[in-house]
Amino acid sequence: MAKAKKHVASLPRRNPELWLLMYEVEDERFQQIVGDFASLIRRSEQACEKAAKQGNSDYADAVAETESDYLEELVGASFLVLQAKIRRVAKAAERLATSMNEQHGLMIKGLDRQGIFARGGNYRKTGHSRIELIWAVGNYYKHRDEWDPEVWKNRSTGAQGRDPHRQSRGTRQTVEKVGIVQFSTGNMRRAYEFFGIKPYSKCEKLAEKVQAWAKKVYQRAEKECRRA
Repeated sequence: MAKAKKHVASLPRRNPELWLLMYEVEDERFQQIVGDFASLIRRSEQACEKAAKQGNSDYADAVAETESDYLEELVGASFLVLQAKIRRVAKAAERLATSMNEQHGLMIKGLDRQGIFARGGNYRKTGHSRIELIWAVGNYYKHRDEWDPEVWKNRSTGAQGRDPHRQSRGTRQTVEKVGIVQFSTGNMRRAYEFFGIKPYSKCEKLAEKVQAWAKKVYQRAEKECRRA
């Protein structure tokens, strides 16, 4: 935290919203939490490796099935932690942009929700940024059991009236680009693989990418604020 205090002291005291954004960006506790998940995931990987060496395929399969269910939940929970970091940084950046507009009449480009989430550009030709995809996977994990079967179908061409499944369909269409499919029991692990996390216990790498994104958001905000 000493680093954060030193940085705060160098910033204009007239801009508390920028301080708050800086704090949210430099708070790396989410990486520690993901590191804890990595340790738990590694235990599951080791259990499967140990079972495979026993020479009993039935036993190995049984262990793999049990650990796979456990891994799905661990991986899903890790996306919620990443989502929490994204949410905190995005809200602080949006609050800063609103304040700069109201107090100084300065429109800060790129600090609206769309611009913040899109930072980093098109990831793996999906049409979405890495942050947008992580966010969507987190939403899928939270709400997948609540989805009506219709969510997995595209709305009929020419359909009229309000679509009660519009938001859920949008999430589904996004996570399908990550490899998530209906009825699969390995969707969360498949998402890790899409982001290059293999073995799954290397999930701290994804947290590092989120932290790098957060720092870029702050750098853009600080640069814009110096114009005021």
